[in-house]
Amino acid sequence: MFLTIMSGICLIILGLGGFFGWERMGVDGTPAEMLMPVFFGGALIICVAFARQHYRHGLYGGLIIALLGVISAIIRIYQYEGFTSFDLPKTRLIMAMGGICLMQILISWRGVQQDKDQTAPPI
Repeated sequence: MFLTIMSGICLIILGLGGFFGWERMGVDGTPAEMLMPVFFGGALIICVAFARQHYRHGLYGGLIIALLGVISAIIRIYQYEGFTSFDLPKTRLIMAMGGICLMQILISWRGVQQDKDQTAPPI
């Protein structure tokens, strides 16, 4: 769970850095575009809070949130540059978000594999 908290904090810092540093990047669009990593980071931290009560809900929720983060990053990069060049700063920020979410998928998948060996408690 510690690594999930760290991933969430990194995503929040990345999003806020892109939001507040929007004018220095000199790109078109609105700064609200860079708040997407903040959403995924906050959702991962909420999943950690769920895991304190129901471990599997938080674990699988974090896996799903990270998967949605990777899919969202791929779609955004395609919209921005069409996978031709990665020169725009906002594309690089979205790539960083996708990388952090991809690492979170690996972290969560390892937890799922460890959890799969245990039997579910009776209802």
